[in-house]
Amino acid sequence: MQINRTVRLTAITAAIVAIFSTVAVAGTTSAEDAIWSAAKQHRYVFVTFYKNNDSASKTMLADVKSIQGKLANRADFVSVNVADKADRAVVTRYGADRSPMPLTIVVAPNGAVTAGFPRMINKNNISGAFVSDGTAEVIKVLQDGKMAVVCLESSRTNHNSECTATARALKSDSRLGGAVEIVTIDPSNRSESTLMKQWKVDTGSRDAQLVVAAPPGKFIGKFDATASKDTIVASITKAMSGGCCGGGSCGSGGCK
Repeated sequence: MQINRTVRLTAITAAIVAIFSTVAVAGTTSAEDAIWSAAKQHRYVFVTFYKNNDSASKTMLADVKSIQGKLANRADFVSVNVADKADRAVVTRYGADRSPMPLTIVVAPNGAVTAGFPRMINKNNISGAFVSDGTAEVIKVLQDGKMAVVCLESSRTNHNSECTATARALKSDSRLGGAVEIVTIDPSNRSESTLMKQWKVDTGSRDAQLVVAAPPGKFIGKFDATASKDTIVASITKAMSGGCCGGGSCGSGGCK
C-alpha cells in the first residue's frame, strides 16, 4: 500500500524532480535567496522553472501569478529560467534540467518538495501542496533516500521510551545500512489528522505506536511500541521483498 495521497507526492515528485539531500542554503542568486528566506520564515515557496518564452511557459507563469495573491500569507514565489547559469545550482538540485518544461514545484519550509506540476498547474490541487509539519518531515526523509521511522507519541501516551529506544536501535542497526531517520509526531495533534487517518492510526490510543515508511513512498507497516527491533527488521525485509506488511499493518508479533 502506498503511504497515502499526501505522502505519495514523494513518489510523484520523484519522477519530476531529483532527490536532494539538504534544505537550500543561502546562495548568491535570487532563486537561492528566495528559497532560503522562505525557509527561515517557515513559509512555502513556489518555484517555477521555464526554458522558452513559449505559450506553455507564459500560461504557467500567468497561472502562478493568479494564485500568488491568494497565497501571499503562506508562500513566496520565484521563477527560474533553466538556461540562466546564475541559477544552475537550483536547477540541478531539483532536477529541472531533466524535467518537462515548464515546471512548478512547491517546497516546504524544511526543504521537502510537496508537489510538482509539469507543463500546467492544476489549481484544484494547490491546497494539497500545503501539508502538516509531520508529513513534511516524513516526505523530506524519504526524498533524502532514507527510511522514516515515525514514533507516534505524546505526553499522554504510554511506552514512549520504548518506542524511542526501538527507533534509535533501528537507526543504528547495520542491517538497515544507516539509512534510517527518526521522526516524532503527536498523533493527537489536529494538524496531523489527515496523515493519521491515512495511516489508520488510532489517535485515541493510550499507547505509543511506530510507523515505518520507505522511499519513494512505500508504507512498510504500523507497529506496537513494544515491538522488538528484530521483529520490525524482519517485517521491513518482508515488505521490501514483496511480503505482507507492504499492504497491511504489523503488531508486536509481526505482520497482521
